Amino acid sequence: MIWREYAEKLTDLLGLIGSPIAVTYSMTPADGAIEGKHWVCWALQEAKDGAVINLTKDNSACHGGTWHLGLGLRPIGEMGKALKKFLVEGEKLFCSIATFHRAMTLTAQPPLGLAEYVVISPLDKAQFKPDLVLFLCNAEQACRILTLATYDTGVSPKTELVGSACHMAITYPLVSGEINVSFLDFTARKMKKYSPDELFVSVPYHRMAGIIESIPLCTAGTAKTEYPPEFRQLVGDALEIES
Repeated sequence: MIWREYAEKLTDLLGLIGSPIAVTYSMTPADGAIEGKHWVCWALQEAKDGAVINLTKDNSACHGGTWHLGLGLRPIGEMGKALKKFLVEGEKLFCSIATFHRAMTLTAQPPLGLAEYVVISPLDKAQFKPDLVLFLCNAEQACRILTLATYDTGVSPKTELVGSACHMAITYPLVSGEINVSFLDFTARKMKKYSPDELFVSVPYHRMAGIIESIPLCTAGTAKTEYPPEFRQLVGDALEIES
C-alpha cells in the first residue's frame, strides 16, 4: 500500500498536523469505521485525526453533502424549497435562488450513482486505493504541494472555487481529475470550527507519484537553492535570497 508511504513522507516534509486524507468511492465499506451520522466537512476533520468513515446516503447528515458527493438526488419538493430559502435567507451565501442555480449549473455535476460508499480515512491507514488525497493545510504548505505537483509539467490546475466545501474539496477534483484548492464555504468554516489559516488542497491520486518524485528535485521539496556564477555576477551585492 504505497499510499501509506506517501502519507508518512509528505506529513514529515510539510509538517502537517494529522494525516493527509484518503477519499475512495467504493462498493464495499472499510473496516473499523465509526458509527453515527456524519457531515462531510466534519468527516474530513475526523479522518485527518485518525477516524475511518463510511459515508452513505443513509448516514449522511447533510442533504447538500449527500447530493454533492453523488450519494443521492438533489433535494426537491418541500426539501428543495427549504434549502433554497436557507441558502438565500439563512446562510446568505447567495443573493437569490437564480444566483444559486447559476453557481450549481456552471460547476461540475455530482457523480450520481458512482458508488454506495464514500470512504473517508487517514491516508496513513487507508485500506483502499484512494481516488483523491486531501491535505488540510496552511497557505505555505499548499504552495509547496502545488509547486511539487507542477514541477514536471508547468501546467496550472484548472480550479473551481465557488460552491460548498464538499463540492470544492471532493466533487470537482473527483469528476474533473484536476487538483483543486478549497477555502471551504463560510458556513462550514464557522460550524465546524476550521482555523482561519486552514484550506484544502485536493489531489487526484494519479498525480501523487509525480509529487513524490519531485521532492528531491524541487526546492518546494528537499532540493537546495543554488546560484550559478553567472547569476551571482549579474545581481552582485543585491543577492539577498535565502538559500
